[in-house]
Amino acid sequence: MPFPALAVVEAQAVRVVPEQTDVVSVYNSGALTFSTESRAIAAAVQADADYAVSHAASMGMTLVSRRGTTVQAAPAGYAYPMGTTVLDPTAVEALMSETVAEVLTATDIVMSSLTASLRGAVAGDEVTLVSASGAPVVFTIAAVVSDAITGGTELLLSPEAADRVGLDRKSSVIMWNFPDRATIDRSLADNALVSNSIRIRRGWDPADPDSTLGMAAAKSLLGEFAYRVNADGSVSIDSAWTSENLPSGRRLLDSNVQIIARCHNLIEPALRAALAEVAANGLSYTINVYDANRAGGCYNPRFNRLAVNSSIGFLSRHTWAMAIDTNTIGSCQGCAPPDLDCRTVRIFRKHGFAWGGNFLTPDGMHFEFVGERRDQLPYPSRFCENIVADNAFTDPDAPLPVEATERATLFADAGLVAEHHE
Repeated sequence: MPFPALAVVEAQAVRVVPEQTDVVSVYNSGALTFSTESRAIAAAVQADADYAVSHAASMGMTLVSRRGTTVQAAPAGYAYPMGTTVLDPTAVEALMSETVAEVLTATDIVMSSLTASLRGAVAGDEVTLVSASGAPVVFTIAAVVSDAITGGTELLLSPEAADRVGLDRKSSVIMWNFPDRATIDRSLADNALVSNSIRIRRGWDPADPDSTLGMAAAKSLLGEFAYRVNADGSVSIDSAWTSENLPSGRRLLDSNVQIIARCHNLIEPALRAALAEVAANGLSYTINVYDANRAGGCYNPRFNRLAVNSSIGFLSRHTWAMAIDTNTIGSCQGCAPPDLDCRTVRIFRKHGFAWGGNFLTPDGMHFEFVGERRDQLPYPSRFCENIVADNAFTDPDAPLPVEATERATLFADAGLVAEHHE
């Protein structure tokens, strides 16, 4: 999905490409563990690289205002989920630009251009976030910056700003300014970071066919909702969004692969087409319809609480009705896939779905809509690698543009947690 043009505050000029493109991110499933953090830092030191520990989560935003006038307000008791990344200004200067770093303070934050466009926000507007204690905290949008620079996060905060809202969840170790790619790769291996339980994302790697959309991209594609976590832990979504984007109930998706599900209106045609092609290729038997109808489906709003009052946490992708689970037992979360046939996986990729079998915590039952074909990407997946023709790219050795690499989405997982599975 292409990123929008750069938006900046007044006469400020933010670079149109990241300061550093050779960046490495190291993380594990869930919050960053002490073991992963310490080994990643050791690897950075060994490689003579600069490094920083990032923090990330989803924050609830209740209000955007401009000189006292409301730009966007969530319904009473609700909030809009906002993917949020916290980085030290020194790291921001190196990874994004000095201009971005110098505007971050305890009260001033950066918003990505895509998420700003979704609500009509501009630099100088104020946003109200809900802190871990439940108290509202007001920040000023100091700049609106291209998503390709921010790495896909919606909100970028300094550590001092994060302290004000109680966001203290470590998410990854970021490394840059190493002598060369071979040196950092050796250091990562020497410190036992090349592991199926740890994800290493290199900024120069091509986009992963099973990477999922960041928060802003998902909202842009599927609409933005406000959510509320109820006393019993259930999640309520504002009725305006559900009425506009979801059918009234579960529907039969294919006469041959008889999954009955309630999926987002935009996603249902792609899902129907994928199931029809699966059936046409004699692969209906690879999908467990019983599992899908008993415990799969699409729409299932739920929340992983990281703060007592539920203001900080993560919403499942199923809250957007953008994902469907099929073989819930044979390809259970955490089980080594696939119980599904790789031909079925590639058909779903062709119709715009990423597959969970290559998530850091394998989730082979899970297909998630991304709105673009993913069957032609040559990324060497661990499971069900795409079969791509040799002439798929005219010059495979040519450097890729930033938006076609892992660098452009380095922080996009904040708030949607594509692979962490809290």
